[in-house]
Amino acid sequence: MQTGSTAETELRDARAIREWISGEPQQFSRTFFVEAGARIDGLHARLDADDLLLLPAGGEPYRGPASAVRCSGALSEIGDELFLDDLSVELQDYVAAEFIQIVGPTAVCIGDAPGWRAFVDDAEAARRTGVFPTALLDPRVLLANRGALADPLGVASPTAFRIGAHGRVSIGIQGEDIGHVDDPGIMLASPRPRRMELAGTVRQAMSVDGYTHRPWMGRYLNATDLMKMLRLTNGAARISGFGWALLEDDRADAEPLADDPFLIEMPDGIVLASTITLRRQLLSPVTAVVVAATQTSSAVEIAGERVARRCDLEVSHATRLCGDAVAKLGVHPGSRSVAASWTTGTAR
Repeated sequence: MQTGSTAETELRDARAIREWISGEPQQFSRTFFVEAGARIDGLHARLDADDLLLLPAGGEPYRGPASAVRCSGALSEIGDELFLDDLSVELQDYVAAEFIQIVGPTAVCIGDAPGWRAFVDDAEAARRTGVFPTALLDPRVLLANRGALADPLGVASPTAFRIGAHGRVSIGIQGEDIGHVDDPGIMLASPRPRRMELAGTVRQAMSVDGYTHRPWMGRYLNATDLMKMLRLTNGAARISGFGWALLEDDRADAEPLADDPFLIEMPDGIVLASTITLRRQLLSPVTAVVVAATQTSSAVEIAGERVARRCDLEVSHATRLCGDAVAKLGVHPGSRSVAASWTTGTAR
């Protein structure tokens, strides 16, 4: 039987690997995967207690300020495996993941132009039809470099690094080389375009794509998390914004924020579910319209006018309901970065 401390350590270690693969920090500020043979003496002065090192098993004792986790194996090439005690994670190609049998924890990586095109096509198809790629609905699958894929045109300080055997430092699993670990001028904390966390061939494909801005991509990835959370399969429920809209009035002027709760049509009614708080609430029909209007409007006042029109209410009363939804349900007015067409689920 596991002791509490042992279980907590295993959970921490698993989270560390997850944060390095996804490029999305939660428990640690930064994670560094150190390949076998790499010397990291020059890195110590740049680390603090919020950082974590994934170090080769059996190496020299680490006495620096960061936390350390010992693991073996690698995640560099497709088919590689990383081992942490009884846990193993395999690296698989995004396109192939749809056709192979997933047998355990798997990091799915977009490493070339066909993978990028397939990823974008799958996301746009989900927006139109509500049908999501099955590999991303498998709870054993983790999308590598997810943070960069959600917002490739964004700019942020990297949080996941690889220290190669010869001391070269790169961002994420397959991202840009930014220098040598012993170089005193190496800039670990400098903000960079998120796409630099992706493989060079992917960045080239994005260039051919025209670096198209898809502000809904983060919400799409959160929708796949939602389906995992609720153990939903394609066709078991409908998610507003993905092939279906609860409120279709041609007055939406905003996209829901990526982290906002989702409206889901379930057999027992409309449910509001959050992948952040993990809360689920069954809504009345009017409240569901209030949420839908608020999330797809750039201001509470615009949402109030839409609710009043739909539910035959006074505008002042409908606007107060929208304000209540913001205060009590954790929903927010959307972003006007692009107008939304909720009839088709695609941007105008």
